Amino acid sequence: MRLMPFFIFALAACTEFPALDGSISDTARDAPYPTVSSLPDITSNNVPNDVQMATRVAALQARAERLRRINIAALQ
Repeated sequence: MRLMPFFIFALAACTEFPALDGSISDTARDAPYPTVSSLPDITSNNVPNDVQMATRVAALQARAERLRRINIAALQ
């Protein structure tokens, strides 16, 4: 069972890669690079404040407590 990852990688190493040399046209090769523009800063609007974070922590702790009370043996 430990040799299975080795065989998967060995099988992937035996694949042949497609020839890409002639697949790009001269027009596409000579095209200019696209301009790079920066994205607006979206993280500034999504910063939770202390009240939101405390509410989320309390909700997650309550959910964890409910999950701890589930008797898994009874479900089987």
